[in-house]
Amino acid sequence: LARAMLQKADILLLDEPTNHLDVINVAWVKTYLNSLTNVTSIIVSHDSGLLNDCCTHILSFDNLKLSTFKGNLDEYVKAHPAARAYFTLSDSKMKFKFPQPGPIEGVKSKGKALMKMANCTFTYPVNDKPTLFDITVQVSLSSRIACIGENG
Repeated sequence: LARAMLQKADILLLDEPTNHLDVINVAWVKTYLNSLTNVTSIIVSHDSGLLNDCCTHILSFDNLKLSTFKGNLDEYVKAHPAARAYFTLSDSKMKFKFPQPGPIEGVKSKGKALMKMANCTFTYPVNDKPTLFDITVQVSLSSRIACIGENG
């Protein structure tokens, strides 16, 4: 995207442009795409918010036929209700059923540590200063862990 900006591209072909971005950068991508008045953007995305906020036309490929619809994703789904299943898992006719996981060999209780890490510091190869300092973690079957921060 940066190269296209510097080269003042006439056409942008974007494949999942908001993947792995935090909410601040997703908002920036949306604002940037909407600011382009003389640029055609062709966007492949599962981000329904991006498609709603940035698209003026939807290209649909169905039964080996490509068709064009004028409007954003919400308008397209109103005209083609079956398309909601592409973006809403609850509307999908496909059902997923995962098998119950079996026991882990050697683990007799949910509280027994499966992984331990003590007093660890991590520095990315390109950084001079550590990103993580003195981290101690223990994970067991009963652990419910989330890593949160600026990037999600």
